[in-house]
Amino acid sequence: MALAQQALASPASYAGAARSKPQQHGVTELVLPVEQLSDMAMVLPMIAHLSQRDHSRWMTWIAPRGINRALLEAYGVDTQRLRIIHTQGETDCWMIWEALSSGTSHTVIASPGVITEKAIAQLDAAAKSGKCDGLLLRFR
Repeated sequence: MALAQQALASPASYAGAARSKPQQHGVTELVLPVEQLSDMAMVLPMIAHLSQRDHSRWMTWIAPRGINRALLEAYGVDTQRLRIIHTQGETDCWMIWEALSSGTSHTVIASPGVITEKAIAQLDAAAKSGKCDGLLLRFR
């Protein structure tokens, strides 16, 4: 089941799915129409759900400067186990790779900008190695 589908599933179906098979880790891409803070309102409830998944590891968000803890908390994101790494613009893939592969995060969220299929495959392998999920927010 894809990361986005897991976040949208009801708690009962999510718990049942988690018991029935081992979790598959990897990278999910979410393409949004434009890069505006108002468009983040579409994904923040999903991120809030993901923030509740695993309190033994971090959720890491490699984010632009417009994201702050007060905004995240307003949408229900648990910021107690959240690391926000602010960037000046689009995130370099090496930073995402490091966060995914380290094993310290259950989920890594990032906005890589234009990215090749090869880079996505490398990030997917890093996520599997770190037993982590990656959520790549891309913009048209």
